[in-house]
Amino acid sequence: MKINFQITDLTCDACISLSQAALKNLPGVQQVNIEPNGLTVVEADRPIDFEDIKNELARVGKTAEQI
Repeated sequence: MKINFQITDLTCDACISLSQAALKNLPGVQQVNIEPNGLTVVEADRPIDFEDIKNELARVGKTAEQI
């Protein structure tokens, strides 16, 4: 299952790394791809609620929006 969304407040490579690490903590996440413009694709082996994604990113100070 692929989930596409936008991380709206990425400012540097460290932000990308931090966001990737946070998203990989979610159960079922197998792969995370974040482009420098914030476009993000998460591949998971089970459905993931978008609220869980938003909450995990908020934990590291980032914001996600569905696209």
